[in-house]
Amino acid sequence: MTRDLRHEPSQNCHLSSTPEPTALPLATYWQQAPALGDDPTLRATQYLGLLRDLAVQPGWISLDHIADPPGTALIWISAYVHEVNQQLNAILSDLLACFVVSQRPEVQIFAAPIAPQAGVDGFCCDRTPITLMVDPGRIVPADWPGLVAHELAHGVARVSGHGVEFAGAIAHLCLAQDLPVPAPNLDIEALSHWPPCHRTPDPKQFWLGQTAWRR
Repeated sequence: MTRDLRHEPSQNCHLSSTPEPTALPLATYWQQAPALGDDPTLRATQYLGLLRDLAVQPGWISLDHIADPPGTALIWISAYVHEVNQQLNAILSDLLACFVVSQRPEVQIFAAPIAPQAGVDGFCCDRTPITLMVDPGRIVPADWPGLVAHELAHGVARVSGHGVEFAGAIAHLCLAQDLPVPAPNLDIEALSHWPPCHRTPDPKQFWLGQTAWRR
């Protein structure tokens, strides 16, 4: 049986306790390039700490399955995660544009190395702002819009399952962004993997800088 790799439990996430050196919103700050002289390991560790603060469960954010010791992955995160976050945020902005301004939810997004034991490609935290966390290493870059749309649909519907509310939200997002629109009678199992995305054969390569991902 195929596991639902994008289902998240209906839990609220606690607020981040990670201090930031500027007054920028968290997502905006982590879309900025590192400053000259920043310590790569410290910067990446700070980023992962923030993700753990925001995650449904802190243990879902991990590099243990990627590199031991994690030095190579930490250096790559420090140097490039801001560019990945920029790309994911551009996808998110396109999706949010299909809502009228007065009904547009406040959402932020982060790239995250999600541990295999979490059993998800991404998750949505029901808080303000709604926080999406996705592992771009698991899905081929051409299908990142589908991954973001799936998690955003959870945030819009304010549900963790894939019932009627989710079906309406994902159909609206897919129709607006030229993604495959689910059939009205699609069952919950099919919706749990909608829209269809192609998986990468070795997700850890992304976090080691061995995958081409730029547009």
